[in-house]
Amino acid sequence: MKKNETKQERVNVYQMVTDRIMEQLYQGIVPWQQPWMNVNGTESEAINYVTRKPYSWLNTLLLGRTGEFLTWKQLHALGGTVKKGARAGLVVFYTHVTRRKDVEVQTEGGGEPETRMHVESYPVLKYFHVFHLDDVDGIDTKIVPEAKDDEDDGLQPDEVAEDIISAYLDSQREDGLTFHNDKPSARALYSPTFDSVTVPMLSQYKVMEEYYSTTFHELVHSTAKASRLNRQAEQKAHAFGSQDYSREELVAEMGSAMLCQCAGLDCQQAFKNSVAYIKGWLSKLKDDNKAFIWAANRAEKAARYIMGERKSEEKDK
Repeated sequence: MKKNETKQERVNVYQMVTDRIMEQLYQGIVPWQQPWMNVNGTESEAINYVTRKPYSWLNTLLLGRTGEFLTWKQLHALGGTVKKGARAGLVVFYTHVTRRKDVEVQTEGGGEPETRMHVESYPVLKYFHVFHLDDVDGIDTKIVPEAKDDEDDGLQPDEVAEDIISAYLDSQREDGLTFHNDKPSARALYSPTFDSVTVPMLSQYKVMEEYYSTTFHELVHSTAKASRLNRQAEQKAHAFGSQDYSREELVAEMGSAMLCQCAGLDCQQAFKNSVAYIKGWLSKLKDDNKAFIWAANRAEKAARYIMGERKSEEKDK
């Protein structure tokens, strides 16, 4: 290690950036195609919780989500704590490093060269970590959804779809499954670590059917748990971009489509999004000619399970 070289300078930050972007791509995250509006009803934005300054486009891409972020120092100063299992996001920035060195300069008239101080400055890419507010306890959001006009009643929930969701959540409450859709969110996900489903609020969507398509997708993921349908035992790996992870995404997307049909929802646009989404994963499954059959079978089992058809599910085992 060079004498004045810092630990961060020894790290290949450029490789870290590349790896983090690839990870987002493997997750199928395409922010400009998300069917919900952001928490303030405007364009995607990732901001620092304290300064309220937006992060650059590159850093937003690296973070993989919008919303409020805090550094460790900031959240500690505000009395917050990081949730167990939460992962920090990566933010990069350029800083200029100044280097001084003595150089010999030829004098006029051909005399002896003189030693002069030469100063040069060059940019160095560095990084730090931040935590999303959703991964922090003890600190409340500062983001408030835009108020709707009195004449605008917004999207109305679908009774049949709501009954399917409520019945499933009630049946899994003792098993620990939690569902979060009561506050603004910039992402939809199922967390195996916390056994929780989080989706944006219905009011964040422009099309009601896409809210239920998204919600059903994440609920299908929740059925993979060992105490439910135990798809995890059938798959050797769930690394992002892996074949097994791609298969699970097919299951979730197909299962969502089936549940939309069961609820009688006209999900043409949602189904178009599903087709595009599935095509993206097919590149990972091009050498697996059993993928669709495997996924369709598990998707139907998951849909039946969510619908409460346990007896039908047991007959299929």
